Amino acid sequence: MSLESRLERLLAGHAAPLREAVTASRLLLRAAHLLERHIDAVLAPHGLTMRDYLALVLIADEAHEPLRPSDLSITLDATRTQITRLLDGLEAKGLARRAPGVSDRRSLQLAPTEAGTALLATVAPAVRASYLAAWAPLGEQGTQQTGLALRRLHEHLAGDGA
Repeated sequence: MSLESRLERLLAGHAAPLREAVTASRLLLRAAHLLERHIDAVLAPHGLTMRDYLALVLIADEAHEPLRPSDLSITLDATRTQITRLLDGLEAKGLARRAPGVSDRRSLQLAPTEAGTALLATVAPAVRASYLAAWAPLGEQGTQQTGLALRRLHEHLAGDGA
């Protein structure tokens, strides 16, 4: 049974606005999951996941401002435990390192290794192409409109503390 037919059955008898809100929510969550799988498949030959890649991109941007594990946690919507495991994995692969903070030696700052920077340079074009391919069915205008709608939804939910 398809997701949409299952939702139709479960939401039968409910008002149209509720049916549409629940259906849009489920499709958004499912699309996010499928997009992550799509990007993971591109990165798998390099031993990375989308979350690893996003973390490396953020860590590599440290030239503008050193990144701390807590910053990474907020940006990736991950718990401290999840970030610790992610960083442990990146360090074990020789892609990133943790170092004492410059202004506060009790804090940690993250930096890419030469291998991490080189790997990013190798995989970034394929990841970018994968993003474009994933959004291609909507076209450029549809992607822009969807992005605007998602920003409004994000701002609304973030304003509610979600």
